[in-house]
Amino acid sequence: MADLPTKINLTIVARERKIIDAVVDEVILPGYDGELGILPGHTPLLALLKIGELRYRSGATWSRLVISWGFAEVLPERVIVLAERGVLPSEIDRAAAEAERTSAEKELAYLSSHDPEFAIVEARLEESVALINLGREH
Repeated sequence: MADLPTKINLTIVARERKIIDAVVDEVILPGYDGELGILPGHTPLLALLKIGELRYRSGATWSRLVISWGFAEVLPERVIVLAERGVLPSEIDRAAAEAERTSAEKELAYLSSHDPEFAIVEARLEESVALINLGREH
């Protein structure tokens, strides 16, 4: 029987750049149907990701970023995330995120849930709220 890995190679790539390439102890992904906790030796899976906070731990230190949509390939020793967008805490412009949240809320007030624009504006709102929440803590 093969030994289980003790670490995870985490790679996070967004459309415009590679965001993270690190060896970590644990990863928590914002899965489409809820959070997915990944430890070394996890069963292989492919997951659809939603807008939200991705967290990972190295030793006792947790790091976080906001991702917007994507996919994750989970293998026993590796997690690869392909995201539409990824934002590190140091890159968050809280004023811009607040302005985006306000704008999206105003637009949603005038849209029906059946309107094709509704999902796009709702996604902008979700992303701005995630950025604001992560930005508050840093």
